[in-house]
Amino acid sequence: MNSEIQKINKIGQSIWLDSISRGIINNGELSSMISKGISGITSNPAIFQKALSSEDTYDKDILSLINSGENDAKNIFHNLSIKDIHDACELLKPVYEKTKGSDGFVSVEIDPKYANDSQSSINEGIYLNKSIDQPNVMIKVPGTEAGMPVIEHLVSLGINVNVTLLFSRSMYMKAAKAYINGLNKLPAKKISKVNSVASFFISRIDTSADKIVNKKSQGKVAISNAVLAYNDYKKLFSEESFSKLEKNGANKQKLLWASTSVKNPEYEELLYVKKLVGPETVNTVPQNVYEGIISNINHYEDLLNSDNKYHEQLIATTLNEKDLKSITDELLIDGIRLFEEAFDSLIDEIKNKISEHS
Repeated sequence: MNSEIQKINKIGQSIWLDSISRGIINNGELSSMISKGISGITSNPAIFQKALSSEDTYDKDILSLINSGENDAKNIFHNLSIKDIHDACELLKPVYEKTKGSDGFVSVEIDPKYANDSQSSINEGIYLNKSIDQPNVMIKVPGTEAGMPVIEHLVSLGINVNVTLLFSRSMYMKAAKAYINGLNKLPAKKISKVNSVASFFISRIDTSADKIVNKKSQGKVAISNAVLAYNDYKKLFSEESFSKLEKNGANKQKLLWASTSVKNPEYEELLYVKKLVGPETVNTVPQNVYEGIISNINHYEDLLNSDNKYHEQLIATTLNEKDLKSITDELLIDGIRLFEEAFDSLIDEIKNKISEHS
């Protein structure tokens, strides 16, 4: 166990890896990272597209599927990704069991083209959960208006959910309430078996906000937005509506900090790691940030339970509500578009491989 990750864990935060590929599963790198403290994995279409385009480890399976008569690119992708997620879940099973089901999860995303299609998202979420068939898999659902009934329905079936692409506090609150609504539909004996995280995006907010705020406030808006969302989390999960569920073993839907690598090269590499450590949270980091954590000695402290008035004032004095809403709305649309483009790219890549062998 890496001592730097232990420092963060002692405050109550888990460090997950925002990356997956068959290469790091097969060569033992992922196992090594887990031994050093990585306790979960998140994936998305962009991550799979990168893995598929940069590794030849998938070629044998792709050829085998083609030779067996499979010529649908999306079906081939599902075969490949389901195996990777299943195998990663196996590697993290000891963490899941040791923490009694509160950590050790691997997330896989529903087709981003279904971000505004509730029924198709529900169908694919059920399909992925059944196909992977692991207790520690989480189905990623985009935090759109159409995603809210998907969250509720999947949770009501006992399926773990990772709500992704959350930028605004209002959409986060809707996602948290959808999770609670889903729990309310579960039999009491099954409630403790379901878990969820809400992936709240960080650096992309600063990338947009830094263009319109003063120099002194650059690199701070996203952190304040996240701290205030954490305050929302504490309030919501201490209310009577959840307390009743908690008595039956319900798990809180933890906030997960996503997009925590800095986009501005002038910012410290671990800015969003150091500033967002706190209890009952997760930080999912790309490999370069993971390396930055384990190879440097840093001081970590709980900064989420800090002066909320400071963060409220920073937001209020740097951005008006209309500007912040505009930023978060645009980022949600843009996030879905980027995932769709990545998904299209990986499907096109598989189609090219089908053509080569047909």
